[in-house]
Amino acid sequence: MLCLTNYARAQAGEAPLEPAPALEDSASEKAEDILRCDSFSHFACGREFTYWIRATGYMSTECWHVGENLAWGTGEYGSVAAIFRAWLRSTEHRENLLDAEFTQVGIDRRVGSLEGEHGAHVWAQQFGSHC
Repeated sequence: MLCLTNYARAQAGEAPLEPAPALEDSASEKAEDILRCDSFSHFACGREFTYWIRATGYMSTECWHVGENLAWGTGEYGSVAAIFRAWLRSTEHRENLLDAEFTQVGIDRRVGSLEGEHGAHVWAQQFGSHC
């Protein structure tokens, strides 16, 4: 997923994103929340979308910029290619992928049951930068 993200950014003339451990941890926790609470939402488990980004300490500096892409699917609809294609076709998700202000990213995929579907692949991509 990182390779596809950085390829799309290069095609748009943007710099590649670097993996950030805090964002990777927060993406993992977000995907886990979605499955645990059976709630596909930026506010899964009743938490604001920045909850896990803040909890990892990423937002502890005075100046930061963060964003989030979420998606899920089963079978081939949960694959890297299918999810990435869906994000590129969505205006808001594409804006996050190509946002020049973002310099770092954390990505995670969890598999479980969601909305009655077994084998759901839940993807969380969290973007960030510090000023």
